[in-house]
Amino acid sequence: MKNILTNSDVLQESLNITLPHQSMEIADQLTKNDVFIQTVVSKLYEHIIADEKFKQELHDALLFEFLQTNSKLEKQIKQNEEKMKHLNSKVEGLEQYSRRNCLLIHGIPHIKGEDTDKVVLNFLKKKLDIELEDDAIDRSHRLKSMATTKNKPKPIIVKFVTHNDKDWVYYNKKKLKNQEYLITESLTSVRLQCMKKLKEEYLAKKITSYWSQDGNLFYIKSGSHVKQIIKSYTDFNGI
Repeated sequence: MKNILTNSDVLQESLNITLPHQSMEIADQLTKNDVFIQTVVSKLYEHIIADEKFKQELHDALLFEFLQTNSKLEKQIKQNEEKMKHLNSKVEGLEQYSRRNCLLIHGIPHIKGEDTDKVVLNFLKKKLDIELEDDAIDRSHRLKSMATTKNKPKPIIVKFVTHNDKDWVYYNKKKLKNQEYLITESLTSVRLQCMKKLKEEYLAKKITSYWSQDGNLFYIKSGSHVKQIIKSYTDFNGI
């Protein structure tokens, strides 16, 4: 305890030497002077205002930079989306082109252990009066994944060796009118969705007819005789 008191006395003595009594009196008088106080407060206020202004300017600068960067990013994202849409369209087009020699034949009853190539050749001869050689078919098989009405056979997908044979068969499909058989083109999932939409427009009597030819989709609008083409799902906005 003695050491603490002694240290305190030394500290007080040091303060008295550093800040003389006269100075203490002056400081006391200044703190009671309204003008002095107002001046000090005013200076402090100026510093505060200047600090707030700096903060606001910094905030505005950062906000401007953020908005500029955000605008650039949004523009880049939009460009990338357009590129992706274009690439998807090209890929879908290539997929459809790979199906150009393919047809789906619906309604042929399933026979256990069947050879679909022979089944198709026999069907074409009997129903369409078209005789093709065995090697006219590249390959064929039942579509197991395609949804059909209960008790209806799965369609047979046929890939012909030549596009001419495919067109010949597809052109003569009209001979199957009012029968349980149907021949359609092999379309991508995108174009199948468009065909489904065309059917809805047909049932709503907005269009009088619709069809596909070489993977392209066409329709004729009610009250018109002009053939229109569907290139994408957005084209339905004009129907």
